[in-house]
Amino acid sequence: MRLNNVVIDMLPLSLLLFFVYGAKLVKPLYSLNTEGYLSVDTSKYYRGLFASVILFHHLAQRTETGITFRCFSMVGFLAVAFFFFLSGYGLQKSYITKSDSYKKGFILKRIPSVLIPYIIITAFYWLMYLVGGQFYSLKDIIFAVIDGRPIVSYSWYIICILVFYVVYWLLMLICRKNYFLMILGGTVWYFLYAIFCIKMDYGDWWYNTSQLLIIGMFWATYERKIIGIIKKAYVVIAPVIWIVFIILFLFRSKIAALINIPYISTIIKLFTAIFFVLSVIMFSFKIQIGNKVLGFLGEISLEIYISQGLFIQTLRSSYIYIENELLWCIAVLVGTIIFSYVLHIAFQFILKKYKLMLCKLKINLPYQHFTI
Repeated sequence: MRLNNVVIDMLPLSLLLFFVYGAKLVKPLYSLNTEGYLSVDTSKYYRGLFASVILFHHLAQRTETGITFRCFSMVGFLAVAFFFFLSGYGLQKSYITKSDSYKKGFILKRIPSVLIPYIIITAFYWLMYLVGGQFYSLKDIIFAVIDGRPIVSYSWYIICILVFYVVYWLLMLICRKNYFLMILGGTVWYFLYAIFCIKMDYGDWWYNTSQLLIIGMFWATYERKIIGIIKKAYVVIAPVIWIVFIILFLFRSKIAALINIPYISTIIKLFTAIFFVLSVIMFSFKIQIGNKVLGFLGEISLEIYISQGLFIQTLRSSYIYIENELLWCIAVLVGTIIFSYVLHIAFQFILKKYKLMLCKLKINLPYQHFTI
């Protein structure tokens, strides 16, 4: 048992090594990496890192082994928050730079990039449940989503992203190039979305990090002004952000108990997620990360997210049950990564065929990888 504890605690260490390998300080030391801190490559590296954190988070929720490994059970919402931020930032940045050409074909490009993988993975989950003796009709699957309990494990995030894509498309149509109005409209959507989730009795994870979509839009819109301010006072702003995040993360339960008003725990979690993302950005201004492992994981981050539940459930089910927690975690990690890579290749092939079909219909749609 002690050996299992030691070995399973090596998994977070391995992730840390993958994170620091290839990382380098910005030179000269007094400068800031204001050009590449959220570049396509840097974002991919962070997607790879945080996709792994989310996988560790879901494993840690179901294990009693390890000391540092179990800490991952508390950090899943932080990793998801960064994914939401990147989505909002990427959409707004693309729209600002491409404008009308980006708006044209947005729905045909963005929705299938997430919806097609989601439909395919739903078929795998349907098959898994069928083998286990549980049949889901199409109606059951749809109502499970509406009830906030989709049959695809952890897919609330995918559903939220799909809804946001539609909302963002509407914002582009209505607000056009008025970016402030787009952010305002996005903020209204977020509050309506949160109220809907509360009324439907969804878990608070449905809405306690999705505010970062709007933060991402805001950051992309006013990026130059924000960076101008940070350049002047980085040595003050960065430490304050890091300290506030640490206080909120470590003491949010005690703070909530002191204030003691309805939904205060969720509100504190909202701000914890925001300050975590800001903390990562402050870090990225000074340290450039990147290596082939993180790049590879970043390429298949969507697939890792939607497929991990298959292995988490299947490898501890009535037909396969790995009792040893260390072996179960390793089997889930290896199985998820291999399966995700295969899915990634399949999804890219389908997307290519989809693009060719649109070309035949004379709809010009630039090719791009599946991203979220």
